[in-house]
Amino acid sequence: MLLLCLSDIHGEGAGIASALADGPAPDAVVLVGDLTHLGGAEEAARVVEPVLAAGVRVLAVPGNMDRPGVLAWLEERGLSLHGRGVTIGDVGLLGLGGSNPTPFRTPFEIPGPDARQLLEASWQSVSAARVRVLVSHAPPRGTHIDRTRAHLHAGSPEVRAFLEAHEVALCLCGHIHEAAGEDTVGGTRCVNLGAFKSGRYALVSVEPADPRPHITITWRSR
Repeated sequence: MLLLCLSDIHGEGAGIASALADGPAPDAVVLVGDLTHLGGAEEAARVVEPVLAAGVRVLAVPGNMDRPGVLAWLEERGLSLHGRGVTIGDVGLLGLGGSNPTPFRTPFEIPGPDARQLLEASWQSVSAARVRVLVSHAPPRGTHIDRTRAHLHAGSPEVRAFLEAHEVALCLCGHIHEAAGEDTVGGTRCVNLGAFKSGRYALVSVEPADPRPHITITWRSR
């Protein structure tokens, strides 16, 4: 399975068409939150509709900078992974949008108990899949990919605990723009995609295999 993965678009989605054209056709486009910059459904639609018009499947979670209308719009269109899972072939994708609480009181922050409940609910939908991929706007806490410019760990403790307790092959995240890169939590490969607003995105290939799936990350810039 080939996934075109973008995070932290912040309303600047004009380059997505070029990203789609720059390489093989993906099986799905995965949007890992912050589709808008403090925007609602209308701004999210401007980002996502051109991708749908190209005939490509879209799966998405909202980010902490997306207002509640974004989640409602994604759910109405059948695109949301927030608190749910979708299986495509042998790969189950599950999701958690928003972020853990921040000092900035952004529009979509989720208390720890609610995050745990949403993660477990999404797991139930994909537990039987051969390979599981978590799509979480917030990265796992205490990794190389959740460090802010002030060198503070700002990721989600709940996401980390979930990865340590469940067999997840890959975690795709964003949120902390300056922490783009990779790390590992337990047996899970974790990838912070960085900000598409700043030109970063990735093609991700996930191929089931024993004893572990083959995962290839091809970093791209625009």
